[in-house]
Amino acid sequence: MKTVIEALTFRHACKKFNSEKKISKKELETILKAACLSPSSFGMEAWKFLVLESKKVREKIRPVCWDQPQVTDASHVIVILARPDLVEPSNAYIKDMFMRRKLPEDLTLAYIEKYKWYMETEVLPIMTPYAWCAKQCYIALANIMTTAASMGIDSCPMEGFEKVKLEKILNIDKEKYEVAVLVALGYRAGEQTPRLRHTGEKLIEYR
Repeated sequence: MKTVIEALTFRHACKKFNSEKKISKKELETILKAACLSPSSFGMEAWKFLVLESKKVREKIRPVCWDQPQVTDASHVIVILARPDLVEPSNAYIKDMFMRRKLPEDLTLAYIEKYKWYMETEVLPIMTPYAWCAKQCYIALANIMTTAASMGIDSCPMEGFEKVKLEKILNIDKEKYEVAVLVALGYRAGEQTPRLRHTGEKLIEYR
């Protein structure tokens, strides 16, 4: 396993995957465990991870993913689905998620009220439930990519897709799920384009 900085230095948006080299079941399970252990706001975990192993399925979605070769050449593609229906303040799921903390009832009810206040005053006036859930999905995305990189596995986060068409092809239950982002996983092939980054001096400010 690489250190975190080594993994982040190794990681890049891989555009050329070795289509013959596959991720092992054990490696994939580790990556998915990292996804499931990811933090989310208020611990809501309003997501699902759809793993596309089938080459046929990935060939079907490639045209609506801007015909990007990573979709079919990578070993696997993970579709991160947001669950906007769960985070509505009135959903019973909210109470269930707070109750699993096994806090006294008065504290549980206080947390629920705080959550409702936050959603009604800070989230919903600014963005949709889907947008808020998608923000959480990107935390899991980062953990997926960093964990993969720590094992020498390449990744490519993908926002280049036609959402409505993709959800139709994958037969997504739109009453529950919406596609937030995709990530291709596998092993690089040949030379990759250089990764460019600003320096810390430009990006970091202390106060």
